[in-house]
Amino acid sequence: MNKRNSDWYISPDWLWGAGPLIMLACISLLGSQLLTIMAQLQTADIRTLYGFGLGAGVLGAILLFVARLPLYKQRRFWVFGPRQLDRKHRRIYWVACILVAVGLLWLGVVWLRTQGN
Repeated sequence: MNKRNSDWYISPDWLWGAGPLIMLACISLLGSQLLTIMAQLQTADIRTLYGFGLGAGVLGAILLFVARLPLYKQRRFWVFGPRQLDRKHRRIYWVACILVAVGLLWLGVVWLRTQGN
């Protein structure tokens, strides 16, 4: 399959020019949102903590699906671990695992807060 006919092809000149600007905008937006979220967590209620836990878990599950997509295209559904993934998808796999773990920890915090009341 020719790379230029692929749906995912972006020409190198567009990547060189727009890539760093898009990444800088995303990092600054996420950084500012993260700082406001961290400031609000000290006085957060249960619904906010539940939303963070659920959001991290859902994002982790979506990234896990994206990371394992090459295996799904090969019809290899019951392969465990990132061993048979390429380097890029292995990184996405580990980020997804971290997000799922963070989501479970947040939901554990919610559970502990509700047990005290």
